[in-house]
Amino acid sequence: MGTQLSLDPKLRQLIDSLRQRIRRYVVIDSLLAIVSVVLAAFWIGLALDYGPVLMGGTEMPPLARLILLIVVAVIVVLIVGRLLIGRLRRPLPDDSLALLLERQHPHLGGRLVTTIQLNQSGRVYDSHAEELLKQVHLQATQAVDNVDTSRVFSWQPIVRKSMIVAPLLLASLILLIFSPAAFGRAAGRLTLLSNDPWPRRAKLEMVGVELPVITATDEEALAPELVEFEDHVIRLPRGSSGTLRIRAKADDAEVPVVCTVYYRSDDGTRGQSNMRRIGRVVDGYQSFVLDGPPLEGLSDSISLSVRGLDARLDDFRIEAVTPPAITKMNVSVRYPEYLRPDGASEFDLQTNYQAGLRLREGSDVVLTATSSVPLGDTDVVLRNDAGEFERVELIPSEDRRQGQIVLDNFTASTAVRIVPRDQQGISAQSPYRYFFGVVTDEAPEVQMRLKGIGTAVTAIAKIPLEVVAKDDYGIESLTVSVTQSDDQEQAGTPDANGANQEKAPSDSAADDANGVDLPLKWDRDGNANTEIDLRDLVAEQRLAALVPGGVIHVLAEARDAYDLGQSHLTRSELYRLEIVTPEKLLALLERRELGLRTRLEQTIDETRNLRDTLDLLRRKGFDSATDEPSEEEDATRTAQVRLLRVQQTGLQTSKTTEELTGIAASLDDLLQEMINNRVDSADRRERIGVGVRDPLKSIVSGPLQRLKEQIQAIERSVENPEEASAKTKEAVQTAEDVLLQLTAVLEKMLDLESYNEILDMVRELIDDQNELLDETKAEQKKRVLDLFK
Repeated sequence: MGTQLSLDPKLRQLIDSLRQRIRRYVVIDSLLAIVSVVLAAFWIGLALDYGPVLMGGTEMPPLARLILLIVVAVIVVLIVGRLLIGRLRRPLPDDSLALLLERQHPHLGGRLVTTIQLNQSGRVYDSHAEELLKQVHLQATQAVDNVDTSRVFSWQPIVRKSMIVAPLLLASLILLIFSPAAFGRAAGRLTLLSNDPWPRRAKLEMVGVELPVITATDEEALAPELVEFEDHVIRLPRGSSGTLRIRAKADDAEVPVVCTVYYRSDDGTRGQSNMRRIGRVVDGYQSFVLDGPPLEGLSDSISLSVRGLDARLDDFRIEAVTPPAITKMNVSVRYPEYLRPDGASEFDLQTNYQAGLRLREGSDVVLTATSSVPLGDTDVVLRNDAGEFERVELIPSEDRRQGQIVLDNFTASTAVRIVPRDQQGISAQSPYRYFFGVVTDEAPEVQMRLKGIGTAVTAIAKIPLEVVAKDDYGIESLTVSVTQSDDQEQAGTPDANGANQEKAPSDSAADDANGVDLPLKWDRDGNANTEIDLRDLVAEQRLAALVPGGVIHVLAEARDAYDLGQSHLTRSELYRLEIVTPEKLLALLERRELGLRTRLEQTIDETRNLRDTLDLLRRKGFDSATDEPSEEEDATRTAQVRLLRVQQTGLQTSKTTEELTGIAASLDDLLQEMINNRVDSADRRERIGVGVRDPLKSIVSGPLQRLKEQIQAIERSVENPEEASAKTKEAVQTAEDVLLQLTAVLEKMLDLESYNEILDMVRELIDDQNELLDETKAEQKKRVLDLFK
């Protein structure tokens, strides 16, 4: 084992210098790698962040920038860990460094390695001569004078990294010098220290969405309501048609020619629409609007962005919300007090609303509306028939799911219009309309008819009458008024019963000093019958004494229970009755009887013509060779002519029946008038009733009815001439029988006329006798007075 010598300082310095240079190389290489990664990430991030802005896009979202930052940090950590710390921590023994130098400097001939290794401390089992070691040590020390340690290093990695770092660093310095704000914004955004967007040529601002204000009236449209975005989100009702409004700054930015809206609905529909430029620049801003799709008839939630030049408005969302709806309308009605029975409940009618619902006049109505969501400020108006609007209050329930509308004293047809709004201000897009008609309490209807009374009555007459009064909700009172008057005014136009009819006077007949009101009792159908006895009324001093020449008026008055305003009083037609003497009344009746006789004579003539027509039809009408169409004419026409002739006789028979029935009814009226006026006598009733009226009724129900049946039989057999001729012969005999009986009735009426003429002569004699007596009395009185002169 040889003796260990100390290493020459020159050799130690060489080895230590190489070790330091290697470590500096590692540090420089690692720093260049780190700087290249950071600068490359900076410019790549700047391109990804600002490049889309130049093309009209948007900046990198924070998440993308965070991912980029994490990737760069991971790469830098890997470089520091593996390229810097890992290599710096590796040992660099002296013999290894000497070997590196030996490889780059072959002239050392292994002397440097041998010297360093044999001079290491702790080596054992080495066998060498000390002199030889000294000699090698000396030679190595002399040989290192020409050693260049830089030949040990490969400078290509440093150069490659420097070629990356230099331009990137230079570009960064230029950006920092000439645009420190852009450099700072880029650094801030890429390091997530700032989210400020990149400056653009154009500057857009979101204004909001204008919605038309839905009101319950037909008034002029109100100014639209501007709904602003909150955190880039707004809520709009489904079915609405809003107008998206933005504005572009014009003072220090370029105004886009057109702005485009890009949208995507939740159902996947995508599209774009151009916004319209509105007006000029105002207050430094230019306005743009979009009033078409996708906001027209909004049906689904949408996400949208707006692009104009290089400016964008992103991540705006419109949520389509189902507007509140009136799901149910309940109607509660309390009738006016005069229509409510005793002990009735609070409401007389409770029902769900249905079209055409009509409510009674004067009712108190409570409408209960049920909403699909809790209600907020709800617009409710009432529209009357005149088109006028009245706003009313909706009284909400505790949970605001229901609201009540109170309509007091409902008197006219009303349309209720409701625009429900929820508590966030979302309103229905059209008013809910409910129409309620009114059932007005009409005034009663009253009709009065006099029975067996004409236009004139005696002072002791009875006046039978029938009154029919009808009302929607029943009659409260029904009276007949009789008033006395001395005027001689003209009567009105007679009605079918012969009574004069005039309009009722403005004041009630009961207010007349010479009048009396008679209450009537009516049945459930409003029918009432009564009899006014003038004699009894005068005897009871309820009516002043009636004298011939006077006039009484009779009318009926009906009143219902209506108490909501002016009372409902209805008067019937006014009957004007003249007070006459019994003699004058009989004279009037006789003139009417004379008219009936004339009608009977005319009817007899028509019946005679009917008999002659049937006889002619029997003799010639069914003979094809005589008085028929020629043989050359169609047989169908011949049958039609026959049928027409038979039908004409049937019509004439019906007319005769109606005429005779009318005459008999008029005779009944004459008899009834005599009875009611208390001027009748048994002889007169027998002559008119038994002698004329009853035979006429017998003729109508007997031979005349048989004649109608025979003519119908002829009509059915008209196509068989022989059978028709036989039946016509029977009809002629029946018509002859009718003529004979009618002639007998006419002769009876002529006898009555002669009797009446005699009565007239007797009346004239009585009148003359009365006048003579009056003159005699007056002359006697005059003579007595002359004696005292």
